[in-house]
Amino acid sequence: MYGRAWPRILWCCPLLFAAVLIGCEAELPARHTKDAPPADASTEYDNSKVGAVVGHVTWTGDMPEAPPFRAPFSPQSEEVRGPDHDWTNPNAPLIDPQNRGVGNAVVFVRGVDPRRARPWDLAPVHVELRDFQVHVRQGDADGPYGFVRRDDGITLSSKQDVFQSVKARGAAFFAYTLPVSGPPRPRVLDDRGVVELSSGAGQFWMRGYLFVDDHPYYARTDADGRFALPKAPPGDYDLVCWMPDWREASHEIDAETRLVTRLTFRPPLQVVRRVHIEPGATATADFSLSLVTFGR
Repeated sequence: MYGRAWPRILWCCPLLFAAVLIGCEAELPARHTKDAPPADASTEYDNSKVGAVVGHVTWTGDMPEAPPFRAPFSPQSEEVRGPDHDWTNPNAPLIDPQNRGVGNAVVFVRGVDPRRARPWDLAPVHVELRDFQVHVRQGDADGPYGFVRRDDGITLSSKQDVFQSVKARGAAFFAYTLPVSGPPRPRVLDDRGVVELSSGAGQFWMRGYLFVDDHPYYARTDADGRFALPKAPPGDYDLVCWMPDWREASHEIDAETRLVTRLTFRPPLQVVRRVHIEPGATATADFSLSLVTFGR
């Protein structure tokens, strides 16, 4: 009886719930030191001996189907639940129907020595909850992805006057409450890897992804599926094309409302190609994706 009553009290009193969580988040965890970047990062970078990688990500075969999710504004809150709406699947591939270019895929170089990498020149990342979706803003980009230098900070904020919470899993593990629209909250990311962002307030469809690393050789493909990674140190590297899967792996349903409150997607796709970079030269590497590539 009491196990059922406690969560109902929290959801009926969102300010109390927010206060409890905010109190738990008042102090950031200590930074990890087991994998700290070298103090002399980029000191061996030589702009006169760099190359580049360019390429094209395309789609072949049948087009994927990623219908929207049908759900109310907030399945876990009776106050703002309201009627059902269609919510775009955030992981749906963006494919040009004419040239089959795959937009908004992530391509990056794996294994670059930070001492030989160019100095970090990517814009700061701000995560914004808006229109019941996760928007990752970086420079002129506003989409699902952001690239963050390890041990650098990001900011998080909500543009909605309803209770919001953002969760991070993967290379970072935290939950931030954003009960009302207000000033951004800071967070330092201190482990390399992919951080998956989702809603902690019941909007199960919301997703965003942060890539944390010591070097800046990350790119988003444009609307035609093209990418460029300039000023890379010479050598042999793995070039990775990364895309989230749009298909559901599992979901949880609230016992009382019978509504979906949590959803997980299938593991993301990672296609790896070996690339050789020479000083003063531009290497070309293309990726061809399909339903078969995604294991379908």
